[in-house]
Amino acid sequence: MSDKKRMIENFEVIHSLQIGAREVVVGVSPEQEFMCCFCTQDGMSEYYTEAMASDDYLEIMELYTDRLKGQVAALQAQRNTLHIPLNLLNSEQCFPLNDNDDITGKVVAVKPSSLRYEYRRADCQLILVTNGSGARGYSRGTSVYGINVFTGRRDGRWERMDVLGEVRPECMPQWAKDRLQVIQRERALQKGRDSR
Repeated sequence: MSDKKRMIENFEVIHSLQIGAREVVVGVSPEQEFMCCFCTQDGMSEYYTEAMASDDYLEIMELYTDRLKGQVAALQAQRNTLHIPLNLLNSEQCFPLNDNDDITGKVVAVKPSSLRYEYRRADCQLILVTNGSGARGYSRGTSVYGINVFTGRRDGRWERMDVLGEVRPECMPQWAKDRLQVIQRERALQKGRDSR
């Protein structure tokens, strides 16, 4: 276990919880001043916003809990707008992923255990794989990149071991089939524009 303390400026982080898109953090300075802020990461760097400081610990803890409640409320509001079944796919609904399988251009399900708890929902699980060394069979690399089938936007980086398998066509939810047609149409149009 690492003894390295997480620091933000001169504040040692004493509480933090990632929920939704942002992490809520509390820190304490050597002078016993307390701070609460939001933290977002882009893979390379951390960014801190809306920092508030006080010498009153309870005031900062109240802010911390209010911000956590705000993150939970935002996630609940987001979930309430989805209007699709949220059930996750399981291994029986996917073709098993073998070492030699090329999954580029395939819709895969991300393992539920690889999704953060608040995102263990169908809209976050299905990815149209576009590239990455881990998308190819017998590759040395493990990275898999793709498009989230629900949003149609580029999804983050996954590891090949995060992939449950290719979704069986008969198990693909109807909403995913509909969205996939839109994504493929948009990609074909973009490819046509790029080839001019």
